Amino acid sequence: MAVNEIVEGKKYLLRKVHQETALTYQPYASYDYVKLSGDSKSGTPVIFEQHPDKPGEYYIKMTSCNWSGSQYFTRSGKGWVYLDTKANASRFCFFLDAWGRIKFWHSSGNEDTLNFKLHTSGDTKWLSTDGYKRYLKDDEPNTRTGEREVIDRDLFEVKEA
Repeated sequence: MAVNEIVEGKKYLLRKVHQETALTYQPYASYDYVKLSGDSKSGTPVIFEQHPDKPGEYYIKMTSCNWSGSQYFTRSGKGWVYLDTKANASRFCFFLDAWGRIKFWHSSGNEDTLNFKLHTSGDTKWLSTDGYKRYLKDDEPNTRTGEREVIDRDLFEVKEA
């Protein structure tokens, strides 16, 4: 069951909405990169830690990793999310709705930019901060929905680990 609030220090699984898959990590080029697991049982729990001087900004820490001390979500210069030390870690903001669905964005963006997005490479779905929301131009139709905004991000739900 999804949660309706985040408690600092408590362990959670971040599952892709409407799927039985959760976030975990995989080594690549001397770092652990965050990815979507093959199933909910292989997801890695995370812990939210609020920044002491910036309310609303959080560090996200995985409970295990391949490199000691490198457990925190960190945004690379190209937007990919990997695990690094807390000193190098990125901060993230989020909105949690009443159904336990959570929308994340990098703290240097805003609620409409730098959102969590999954990119597929082979059989792996890697986490990035490339998601966004934009409004269509008057002469640019949205044939899928007919709406004026296009949202390109992935939602997750928070489950107790």
